[in-house]
Amino acid sequence: GGGGGGGGFGFRKATKRAGGGAASGLSGGERRRLSVALELMTEPKIFLADEPTTGLDSSQAGKVVSLISKLAKDRKIPSICTLHQPKSSIWKMLDEFILLAPGGKMCYAGNRNDATAYFKEIGYECPHDTNPAEWFIDLVTIDTDDLEQGTKDIARINFLHHRFLESCTSLHAGDEQACLDKQQLATNSKDAGTVNRTMFSISRTLQRFGALFQRSLRQNIRNTRVLMLRLGAAVLQAKLFASIFKSVRHDKSLTKSIADRVALLTYGCINLSIMALMKTLDLFAKERGVVLREQMRSSYSSLEYLLAKVFAEMPLDASFALIFASVLKKLTGLRSSMGTLMKTYCLMTISSVSLGFAIGSIASTAETAMALGVPVLVILMVVGVINPSGVNTDEAPNRVMEWIKLFSPIKWAIEALVTAEFRGMTFEKDRDFWGNLKELPRMGGLAMVRDGDEVLDALGLGNANYNEIMINLSKLTGTFLMLSWLGLAFGGPKFQQT
Repeated sequence: GGGGGGGGFGFRKATKRAGGGAASGLSGGERRRLSVALELMTEPKIFLADEPTTGLDSSQAGKVVSLISKLAKDRKIPSICTLHQPKSSIWKMLDEFILLAPGGKMCYAGNRNDATAYFKEIGYECPHDTNPAEWFIDLVTIDTDDLEQGTKDIARINFLHHRFLESCTSLHAGDEQACLDKQQLATNSKDAGTVNRTMFSISRTLQRFGALFQRSLRQNIRNTRVLMLRLGAAVLQAKLFASIFKSVRHDKSLTKSIADRVALLTYGCINLSIMALMKTLDLFAKERGVVLREQMRSSYSSLEYLLAKVFAEMPLDASFALIFASVLKKLTGLRSSMGTLMKTYCLMTISSVSLGFAIGSIASTAETAMALGVPVLVILMVVGVINPSGVNTDEAPNRVMEWIKLFSPIKWAIEALVTAEFRGMTFEKDRDFWGNLKELPRMGGLAMVRDGDEVLDALGLGNANYNEIMINLSKLTGTFLMLSWLGLAFGGPKFQQT
């Protein structure tokens, strides 16, 4: 369907869903007109339609040809259609036509208004009460049932064909100078039209972006059930995590809560990342086939599509992260502010969505996207998780693993949250020296820390800065979006010039 007014395509505001085979709410004529509009809205250099009226009744056939004629003239797109026995009203919509006989013999090509006079001149006058289109088709029809009549038909066609060739020779004898004049006129007007074409191109880009953005919003609105399930999941999971890690209390900051704080923040990152990535992979990959077909028709560019998805999908996914962070903050004794939790979880979710875009852009099907996305997510999750018992500084880090960590949104988000949580924190003394020794097997080096800064040192984040980590996470998001654009732009079907 289309928006209000149909943008000049002859459609009212959509009240029926297109597609779905037998479940479609559109008639045959409406589907035909929709397919014509979809092709012409892409600003093709030329529009070709093979029997666009076949299978339609007289009224619907007229509407289809009328739409082609209107859009072709409004958008200055040369349009060529094959029509069999057009009715009188359709005949009058044509500007020029080519009359082809069996064997590809051309018997006429030129202005429709000049055709009747031309055929009258060579001895085949169209009766006044006859549709010219039907008369011309009868002239090039061969009767295959009557041998004698068929022989006469072939002779007539040969005559019409040779006479047309002769007329073309005499007609174009003086066309060389006319062509030179037209070329000069086109050259003079080229510079004058550059600004207009640029403004028109910008306007068309904004229109295509707006249409894609509205389509994505409608898809989200239609999935009300999924939205409600995600909202419920965000709230329930925050409550579940709060009930599991009870040592993260409002009234006291205890050393025994260190591992629980790290685990609580970590599980929140993993949870939101999985939800965002899986949802994006499923949606993005399911649209891949449609997007490829539309890009084959040059309906829009890869960048226009990606930007529309970013502005339509990311705010929605980020809103669930905001809800999760707000509930988690209210139900637990996390030291980080509400704003810090919201900002970090929100940016990490957006980064996970952009990762889903990147994977989906190179996957041909939803199954391929899932098969590729799940192991990628597991790897990025494993390398991104912080060991709550501390880091062994005696072991040299694995360079490959350190490189992979740079591409993990979970890693950056956990480090940002843990840094914000423990930086400057002081613990209330809940046990003596011997109590700390008892906790040593369970907590490792963290059992002996005295404040939050020592916790960060033990976790290998002694020099970490929250703002710098968030900047790195933002850069990672931008990198994933760039990869998404490259995947869409160069991962589609390739066509060979002929």
